[in-house]
Amino acid sequence: MTGMTKMLPVAWYEFRMQIRKRSLWITIVLITGLLAVARSGMGPRYASAPPGASAREVMARWAFLFAVLLPIGFGMVLADRLIRDRRLRTTELLTSLPTGVGGQLGGKYLGSIAATGTPALLAMLAAAGYEAVRRGDVAMVPWAVVAFATVLLPGLAFVAGFALACPLVLTTPLFRVLFVGYWFWGNTLLPETLPTLTGSLLTPNASYPTSWLLGTTVNYAGIPGPLSFLRPAPTGATAAASIVLLVVVGLLPLAVAGLLQTRRRAA
Repeated sequence: MTGMTKMLPVAWYEFRMQIRKRSLWITIVLITGLLAVARSGMGPRYASAPPGASAREVMARWAFLFAVLLPIGFGMVLADRLIRDRRLRTTELLTSLPTGVGGQLGGKYLGSIAATGTPALLAMLAAAGYEAVRRGDVAMVPWAVVAFATVLLPGLAFVAGFALACPLVLTTPLFRVLFVGYWFWGNTLLPETLPTLTGSLLTPNASYPTSWLLGTTVNYAGIPGPLSFLRPAPTGATAAASIVLLVVVGLLPLAVAGLLQTRRRAA
């Protein structure tokens, strides 16, 4: 069996378990509902598309609106996953499967992304249905999928890796507090105020992909600041680079967690 094939049973188990959690649906519904209501006047600067805007622009704005706060909900929901496995002793059960530590963590990672991403995708499709009726343009639906894949999904992949692995070293409550602080520091605070990753390729609220979809700079993408090599001008290429970088960096804490677990079992 290939590594991916071995991970699939774990991913399916993780998906089925998490998709049934009421806390997941309640969190996503509350955040997306709040943002949707706040988009008129009080919402983010690029939330509402003007009349006559293309489907690409409309759904990019919706995706960016959700990306402002939705990843915080992802992090809160996923922060106790591996800790709970330890507490319920399901880790020992999964150890008996022929997946290895890497396959277990990889499967949980993929299953977690699929489970938390499902309500986010449904929120985008609901927004697309609303806009399709309101604007008379069915192209809203496919562009909703594109916007989800390029704007929301990379941030989810980034957050999921840290939310799964970091509580193994920290405690779950401490991680959640630090994560919320990081989110506002690394996504909204300007570099001229304090050294921050806002506006860089490592900004998980997708400033580069959104800038590419809208054709204009969003959320300070490319703003001068520390690590200037991570702040190129927004283009299609740099948007793709941001997506790849977010996914790769999101996998790093899982790789470290897998290495530590392997050494612990070998000791």
